[in-house]
Amino acid sequence: MKRLLNKLVLILTLLSFAVLSTGSLRFYTLLLGVIISVIMTLLFENALIKRSLSIRDALRLLHLVKYLLYFIYVEIKAHVELSKIILLGKHVKPAIVAVPYSIESDYGLAMVALSVTNTPGTIVVHVDKKSRTMFIHWINATTFDSYKAREEISRGFEEIAKRIFG
Repeated sequence: MKRLLNKLVLILTLLSFAVLSTGSLRFYTLLLGVIISVIMTLLFENALIKRSLSIRDALRLLHLVKYLLYFIYVEIKAHVELSKIILLGKHVKPAIVAVPYSIESDYGLAMVALSVTNTPGTIVVHVDKKSRTMFIHWINATTFDSYKAREEISRGFEEIAKRIFG
């Protein structure tokens, strides 16, 4: 029964990616998506799923969706701010700020660092695991206090990433 549940979850996940990537809910798109999802599941299930899935895994998937929505929100907000800087000639205060992090997982840390880097106006230039600090170049630093900078830049990403990988 669990193997069947694993297959079903994998088929639905792959089908979701197919629908999202095509942006279409037409009959033939769904049919082709189902066919490809079933074939991919039959071929690669053992490589993709090492154990039986649980409710916790479904919750992690929901947190991943929440993370993606939060990332899109932060991304749009950052683009608007950067557009103001470019179009209005707004004065900027570039700086490298030391931002502490509390996430334990290497995967979570990588996810947070990549999300910060992919957000316009911020780039993670170094991660010091000993002091648990990310050094982030911030195009328009509004504070130089480490903890306030964490609140503005990375705390939201970290909190959701902890739920995914923690």
